[in-house]
Amino acid sequence: SGSLPPELKALDEIRQLLFFRNALEGKIFTEIGDLQKLRTLDFEENSFTGQVLDKVTGMSNLEHLRASFNDFEGTIPDNIGQLTKLKEFWIADTDIGGIIPSSIGELNQLESIFMGNTDVSGELPPEIFSSDQLAQVDLSDTDVIGELPSTLYTATALRRFLVYSTNITGILTEEISNLVNLEQLWISESNLKGPIPENIGSLTNLETLILSENVMTGSIPDGIGGLMDLTYIDISDNEINGTIPSSLFDIEALKFVYLGNNTLTGMVPSNYFKPEGIRDLFIENNLLTGAVPGVPEGKLTQLQELILNKNLLIGEVPDSLCELRDDAGGMIESLHADCSLVPDSQPQIVCDCCTKCTTAAGSEDT
Repeated sequence: SGSLPPELKALDEIRQLLFFRNALEGKIFTEIGDLQKLRTLDFEENSFTGQVLDKVTGMSNLEHLRASFNDFEGTIPDNIGQLTKLKEFWIADTDIGGIIPSSIGELNQLESIFMGNTDVSGELPPEIFSSDQLAQVDLSDTDVIGELPSTLYTATALRRFLVYSTNITGILTEEISNLVNLEQLWISESNLKGPIPENIGSLTNLETLILSENVMTGSIPDGIGGLMDLTYIDISDNEINGTIPSSLFDIEALKFVYLGNNTLTGMVPSNYFKPEGIRDLFIENNLLTGAVPGVPEGKLTQLQELILNKNLLIGEVPDSLCELRDDAGGMIESLHADCSLVPDSQPQIVCDCCTKCTTAAGSEDT
């Protein structure tokens, strides 16, 4: 606890200062910038205040700057590009704001940028993707605006790209196939437009695809079945239409599927039970028709939530699904369907085991 000891100013040969996860507070003294041999400066998870970035831009040997989870303020200096050896630039969960200067493109050794949950604003500079080593970018929960720059598709080392809860707009283009190392793509609660690229299935290392709460259109490409490592897909709350491709359920790694609140049509794919470890399947509030397919014995044994309501499904929820309810020896805790009684009418779908019944008008009978 306490503040940084002033004796640190004399350690002109020191290579690392690691203060990670303590109860330190106060401001960073200006003279820290005189520690020219410093390579790692880690302030993460403390209660430091004041400005920090303007004190370190002259540290020519600095490789790792970790300042996240503090009360730092100020802006990113225009001369941030002087830190030409910088590999890690972490300022997430601070009060640092302002625009991202184009000089960030001069950091050609940069491997990771964590700016999530800050006051950073303005357009995403095309130069931010200049480093051939860039593997992780997190700008989530910021005030970043504007279209996705085309330079995104030149960052071929990129593994994680998170820009959820921003004002990012534009479309994902077919050039996304260049990002062959991408494992996590998370652009939700933004203003992303256009369709899911037809060649999305070429991203064979992709594990997480979250594009929810945008204004995306078009259909789910059949090639999505090429994402054989995909465990999590959320494209809910868009304007996506067409049918659900059966190829989606050919992905054996799939665990979490959220397709609700779109305008999807057609039937529930008959192979929806194929992924052995699927836990959540949300396809509510679409225009799906037909009956709910049955489940072969031994399938969907990990399923916990199946949300089918607010569709045009008919018939009965099959016994093979009811037998997977948690009160029947299975694991399903939530099973929703349009099974509420309407006066002088029959329910749209018959279900003896649902945990929640609705009608198209939205009334409930649990």
